[in-house]
Amino acid sequence: MSRLILFLYNLLFLPTLLILLPGYLLRIKKRGGYGHKAAQRLGILDYETLERIGRGRIWIHAVSVGEAGIALKFIREFHSRNSDARFLVSSTTSTGLAILERSASPWLEPIANPVDFPFITGRLLKQLRPSALLFVEADLWPNRVAAAKKLGIPVVLLNARLSSRSERRFRMLGPFASAWFNQLDLITLSEDGDGERFLSLGVRPDILRVTGNIKYDSALSQCPPLEQVPTLLAASTHAGEEEEIARAYRVLHDEYPGLRLVIAPRHVERRQEIRQALMALGLPCHLRSEGGNPSIEALILDTTGELASWYPRATVVFVGKSLSCSINKGGQNMIEPLQAGVPVLIGPLTGNFEPLATQLCDSGAALRVNDHRDMIDAVRSLLGNQSKRVAMITAAAGVLKPHQGAAQRNCELLEGLMG
Repeated sequence: MSRLILFLYNLLFLPTLLILLPGYLLRIKKRGGYGHKAAQRLGILDYETLERIGRGRIWIHAVSVGEAGIALKFIREFHSRNSDARFLVSSTTSTGLAILERSASPWLEPIANPVDFPFITGRLLKQLRPSALLFVEADLWPNRVAAAKKLGIPVVLLNARLSSRSERRFRMLGPFASAWFNQLDLITLSEDGDGERFLSLGVRPDILRVTGNIKYDSALSQCPPLEQVPTLLAASTHAGEEEEIARAYRVLHDEYPGLRLVIAPRHVERRQEIRQALMALGLPCHLRSEGGNPSIEALILDTTGELASWYPRATVVFVGKSLSCSINKGGQNMIEPLQAGVPVLIGPLTGNFEPLATQLCDSGAALRVNDHRDMIDAVRSLLGNQSKRVAMITAAAGVLKPHQGAAQRNCELLEGLMG
């Protein structure tokens, strides 16, 4: 069955790649950075890099920024327990690769993710002979898995999540779905519900382990006292949301003249589009990439990897990709600002983070807002109420408690698998 899956995948891979190539090239042009380490994307590693990597590293693949953060958290925990461990970490997106490169060291080598052609993947696995192959959350590459299994290298799906929608899609594949997952040696799961969905597809229970979500495995900071200059931070916004946030800010700024607005779009290549939209609403703004700082005018945070350092400086954080007006929906990571001790607002469309988003709202740890009017009321209620802000962070700690120690539990399972 696994061979049939691989045959069908390779049969469809090239035509699908050619169909998607124009859109991919357009995205490269807009976002930039994909030319960096371009040879590695074709599986070509220079002699110096090959020598530096050597053999026997643990290879972890993290498709983009969120997965890179999970990978790094796991790597640091594993290395603290096994100081001789060395890692090779690949990422598909330029932003994910940039995050990894900031953590590069003699025991952590970041590379651009090689395309999953059979001859490229097979050659790389033979050259590098990793001691284990890990994929973060969902981005499994069939030829890489097959090559690893052929060489006797354990393969793990780390911190996996399976939504109800994804379960329905896999169910349409019938026995192919179970065969696809059952070739793995270990699948670590974020929630009990994920395990139930995998089991319903026919995945073997002996390879499933619920460990909690590594992404949420951090102690929450204390809620900081209200700064003299309060700040509304809109994080990971998508097209359509910035205008709604600007409308709320204009009203709030009349009530709180010192209130600052910082917008961190999910895709920084939209910086000029956002600037023009805000200026059309009568809201001047600056770009961080041009040296802008928070002021009485809006700041667009268009630099990679800087968002996390801004959470502790905010008073309230709105997390994007969640409003009805957003061009993309499903939500973004609302845990990082909570971990920084900052109250969070989210829109109604957070399917990518369910059931956690609903648990946070039901417990009072996060507030739902449907539009700029709701946002005005929510921010207003938090700016003048320190006790409410503290209560939200306390409630968030209770919701996230089951995930504490997730990185450690994943490390223990990999150590057992590797012997």
